[in-house]
Amino acid sequence: MQQFIMGLDVGYGNTKAVYSNESGVEHNLVLPSVAHEILDLQHYRDMSSTGKTDQTLITVGDRHFVVGPSASVFGRTLHDNYILTPQYRALVGGALHSAFAELGDATEKVDSMVVGLPVYAFSRMKDQLREQMLKPFLVPLPPSLRSRFGADSLNVQIQSVRVMPQPVGAVTDWRSRLTTQVDPQEIVTLCDPGYKTFDWFSMRGSVVVPELSGAFDGGVSELLKDVSVAITRQHPNALLDIQSIEEGLERKTMTMVGIGRIDFEPFRPFIGKGARVIVRRMADMLQRAQQEKKSRIDHLVLAGGGATYFEAAVREVFADFEISVLPRPVLSNARGFWLLSSRMLATARQAD
Repeated sequence: MQQFIMGLDVGYGNTKAVYSNESGVEHNLVLPSVAHEILDLQHYRDMSSTGKTDQTLITVGDRHFVVGPSASVFGRTLHDNYILTPQYRALVGGALHSAFAELGDATEKVDSMVVGLPVYAFSRMKDQLREQMLKPFLVPLPPSLRSRFGADSLNVQIQSVRVMPQPVGAVTDWRSRLTTQVDPQEIVTLCDPGYKTFDWFSMRGSVVVPELSGAFDGGVSELLKDVSVAITRQHPNALLDIQSIEEGLERKTMTMVGIGRIDFEPFRPFIGKGARVIVRRMADMLQRAQQEKKSRIDHLVLAGGGATYFEAAVREVFADFEISVLPRPVLSNARGFWLLSSRMLATARQAD
């Protein structure tokens, strides 16, 4: 593979990547942000050899983790320093493995990568994340590629990496879709509800407007907790974790031993109610900032993995605004990062 670039958005809910090889055709993936540590390697190998798992074993140092679609059953890890954990590195390795499997090719070199951080953590952790991303990743090869490379895994080195606030990716994605470019003096505010946090991020041209940007804990996980509390009131023995609540809302019903069938539809209004509380809190903070700084908002964009949960509330609270909702919003940050990564590579080649 002569060229490989990637835009990577490791969120608390899902890990999203958009990538391409030298052909330039855009590919993407979405995996649960779950890296579950495996202590019994033989059990995993027995399951893997029989094809009974879609999980991939990722080695980080002397520890072993599985990542993949069904790993979501083990639950997410929500804490502020997640990027410094071996689980985070396992998710990056899992994304690279999945990309190699889809492309049917692999490489020991990522020419260019852009990766994101939540707004609240960007200033504090951007240098640490960049340092982590420049360390080689041990990536298992898909079985179909092992004979070609004469190995079961590759040490993959990222040649050039840039760390950005996550919403910059979505703003870049939004701008790439415009048929008429906006005035560089106009302010674009991106609402980016994620799994753990609700971020908003404003830019005037390519310059961040920090007074109109912010974040707080109030993402999808908070809405799911509201539903969990409501269900427990009606079914005291139904001790459902957040992952089960999310699955129940998607399936609409769930049957539990000793409890019976739970209909999730009557609890769906709790999602809307909680979303309105969170969006109004964000709107109040934004309004105060506007009044203090005598500033305005010209464009409001909704993106991120939690966009579908929050869209109705954003449209209600910001009823006077024209709101743009990006297609398949869960991938919006990664799509924008892929565009930035492509530009980074083109600039580097021109410099050579």
